[in-house]
Amino acid sequence: MTYYFTSITANYFAKARTLGQTLKRCNPDAPFVVVLSDPLPDFVRPEQEPMDHILYSRELSRIGNVQAFFFKHTITELCTAVKPMAALEIMERFGADSVVYLDPDIAVFDSLKELEAMFETSSILLTPHQTKPETHDYFIRNNEILFLKRGSYNCGFFGAKNDAEGLRFLNWWNDRLTTYCFDDNYDLLPELSHDGLLGMFTDQKWTDLVPSFFDNVKIIKEPGYNVCTWNLSQRVLKIQGDGPIGEKITVDGKPLYFFHFSGYDSGGHRNELNNILSYSDDNRDVPRLSDWYGKRLEENEQAVFGKIAFDLTRYSNGEKIQDFERKIYHIRKDIHELPPFTDPFQVSDGVCYYSWVRKEYSKWFDVFAKKQAENKAKDLSVKVLPYGSKRRQWVKDLYYRLRRKF
Repeated sequence: MTYYFTSITANYFAKARTLGQTLKRCNPDAPFVVVLSDPLPDFVRPEQEPMDHILYSRELSRIGNVQAFFFKHTITELCTAVKPMAALEIMERFGADSVVYLDPDIAVFDSLKELEAMFETSSILLTPHQTKPETHDYFIRNNEILFLKRGSYNCGFFGAKNDAEGLRFLNWWNDRLTTYCFDDNYDLLPELSHDGLLGMFTDQKWTDLVPSFFDNVKIIKEPGYNVCTWNLSQRVLKIQGDGPIGEKITVDGKPLYFFHFSGYDSGGHRNELNNILSYSDDNRDVPRLSDWYGKRLEENEQAVFGKIAFDLTRYSNGEKIQDFERKIYHIRKDIHELPPFTDPFQVSDGVCYYSWVRKEYSKWFDVFAKKQAENKAKDLSVKVLPYGSKRRQWVKDLYYRLRRKF
């Protein structure tokens, strides 16, 4: 049997709930597992949720030093780093014949039996971000060049079979992500460059190597899988029938299996969709789908879950851990086994990571203090001109018109 799973912290629970509901609606017998890297909120009743099991990442057998693992990753890095070890755990604990991972911000719209049938001839399933060359320079820069930096395949989806090649892939990927799952994020560049670590992007960039390293790899090019704004420039989505999502949704005339609402909270989804529609109105039905998704999140208490803070954001003295402090710990593997640093969360009067990093990397605290001030100004601009808003688009268009003029 194929098991489906996703990986979240508690603030994404409404999205995982929506994913589970849509998966079960179209695939009632599909087992669905949520891998949670946070404590479960007290008010959640698992038996009432559209998920069959909840696994806590802190309890995964392959995680090693839990404190070190949780400290060195940002939330995004953490939820991606545990994916292959969670897949292996699901195979071992539940006897799954195969596993399929779906990002929590995905919704399923059709039966996935054809997807599961791919495991009859394949051990590894991947979906490319894009399957056709772009024709407009805007999309070449914002899609194709971005894929060169962030990876050809989107790891919001992957599938692995419980056979020799599927296990070889998962164990290799888990080994790499245990040590090297981080986003270089264009910061700490001198430190990353020193160790040859530029160009990393969480779990995703690693999968560029999969077709070369492994056999029985299926690269799914059918347009209805993992549809997102990054491939809508070359695909056309249509909703047939009345109601919020009609009776049938197609992509290039074929069934929509699942849609990836990446960037929905940040406004990136709407902003990029508006850019696509400015070039062509072929995808004018997609905003209708986006509105439906927003309402489902609202019904599933996104307003409540979205406010839940990750529980490991601070040192033991109460001071907030900055992302660059996590990254320095991540790349300094030489200190991980030293007694003062095995639990980097703990602050003491003696030698500890908190005091060491402030002494050894003092310059970066000044750099990021300046960046924080700049980000506050940016946050203010977003409040005034929200992403995806007509007002922001108007200001953006005016800026480019003036720049061309002068």
